[in-house]
Amino acid sequence: MNRVTVSRITKLGIVNFWRNRWLSVASILIMTMTMLIISLFVMMALGINKTTDKIKSKMDITVYFKDSATTDEISNLQQVLASRSDVSQVKYVSKEEAFQIWEETQKNERVKEIARKMEQNPFPRSLAIKTNNPENLSQIAYYLASKQYESIVHKISYEDNKTIIDRLLSLTAFTNKVGWLFSGIFIIISIIVILNTIRLAIYSRKEEVEIMRLVGASNSFIRMPFVVEGTLYGISACFFAMLLLWIGYLAITPLIGQLGTSAVLEAKIFFMSHLLLIFLLQFFIGITVGIGASLFSIRKYLQI
Repeated sequence: MNRVTVSRITKLGIVNFWRNRWLSVASILIMTMTMLIISLFVMMALGINKTTDKIKSKMDITVYFKDSATTDEISNLQQVLASRSDVSQVKYVSKEEAFQIWEETQKNERVKEIARKMEQNPFPRSLAIKTNNPENLSQIAYYLASKQYESIVHKISYEDNKTIIDRLLSLTAFTNKVGWLFSGIFIIISIIVILNTIRLAIYSRKEEVEIMRLVGASNSFIRMPFVVEGTLYGISACFFAMLLLWIGYLAITPLIGQLGTSAVLEAKIFFMSHLLLIFLLQFFIGITVGIGASLFSIRKYLQI
């Protein structure tokens, strides 16, 4: 295909796009909504996954000891845990340190004063355990709950962490399912609209296409202008979707600002770091849907 032919095909595609501008607007609008919804769900899923990973990285398991447990018993358990390959850190927290941590988080001064006057420190000694992978927390909890340590272990703070992790995973799975469902629905709607748009364009130019075939125009030459038209739908929808996404980001920035400067900075870093990914995703979907629907419509008409 030479340069002149490519130029003619491109020109015909642009002319078709402009002739059917109201149908083109409808197709672009539907595709823009499709891309915007997909982008929002992708960013939501990425945000939830990032938050989940961040929370998981802070997850640990704390084992609280009975007052009857000796220092040697606690020290031996600490060494055993530290030697495990799935454990990254084991920190001993004394009764005094536990009281200090509680005092820093407690806001009621009266309660603090009462606690200071108590003859015995009510807070137990503990080991704070971090794992290389939060998924290993259950294995550590199972190990600590064994009969071997039943005489010294008072409580293991795992169930609360497990509940949080399970809820986060359930939320992530639900968001992904809903996102794929709505994205799939709008992609199907976009394909149907573009199929009908191209079919109407072919029907309105039926006589012109027949003349082109009679004078010896190849199926490729007849097909390609409609492919160009479908490509323009995809590119235009990608542009408008990115524009709306950017406007939306600017609109919610003041709301994020109410949470603090760090929240705005974190949101900006997150948005900018995924902007190229979103653009490429939108461009790929737009081009694929536009060209695919165009080829299908023309193929059926030309009976190739």
